[in-house]
Amino acid sequence: MFRFLRPMAVLLAIHAGSAAEEILPAYNSYQSVPFAVGAGGLAIDTVTYVNAKLKGKYQFKLSQVTRDALNKTIADPEFKGAVLFLSPFFVDDVGKTKFSWTAPLMHDSNAVLSLNSRKLEWSSADALAGLKFGAVKGNRYAGLEDRFGKDIVREDVLEELSNVKKLAAGKVDLTIMAFSTYRFLQKQMGTQAAANSNIYLSSKPHLEFERHVFSARSDSALAKELNDLVAGMKNDPAWKAILTKYGLD
Repeated sequence: MFRFLRPMAVLLAIHAGSAAEEILPAYNSYQSVPFAVGAGGLAIDTVTYVNAKLKGKYQFKLSQVTRDALNKTIADPEFKGAVLFLSPFFVDDVGKTKFSWTAPLMHDSNAVLSLNSRKLEWSSADALAGLKFGAVKGNRYAGLEDRFGKDIVREDVLEELSNVKKLAAGKVDLTIMAFSTYRFLQKQMGTQAAANSNIYLSSKPHLEFERHVFSARSDSALAKELNDLVAGMKNDPAWKAILTKYGLD
């Protein structure tokens, strides 16, 4: 009798241990720096940090997707996992009723970029009337959505760096991108190259916002784990070191 129960107890313990760790996707829709830098970047460093902190309760696997693909994924009632680095407005959830949101991961803003030959200072959507705007497919732009197709021409690409190239070539009049991305690009270019660039940065950003992590409202257990984890990140030297690595401190 005891010989039978003992192996069974071991098998049950193994099963319980493996069942405790649920493997879930962590979606990142930013394909530009600093979120993706070669095979590394802020996204993979964040997932590695989160997995270490959760200590086997959940195991996240980074999933790099376009913004358009992400929008379709989170619209699915069976959506599972976590989405990194977004703000409620970006997914039409200003009231935070569609998804479960953590405290902010980091502060950021939207840089307005134009050409030095036609410098644009952001004031309102009216400043863009008659211009060609380089956008990312699936992205929402505060204050501009109802102007696209009317007095602002929107041209979509799949990621931010393509818009910078189009702007530099004079194929669009302006673009909006994360200031964290713009600052990292300048760092990569070097001081002299950045100074000689034909791209102009508006002194006023299009929008300032906080970046969060969100998950499905139906998964309250996951939401609680993420909430507790993110709440402690602000004062964690390990997280501060990650932000500093990408010039985000």
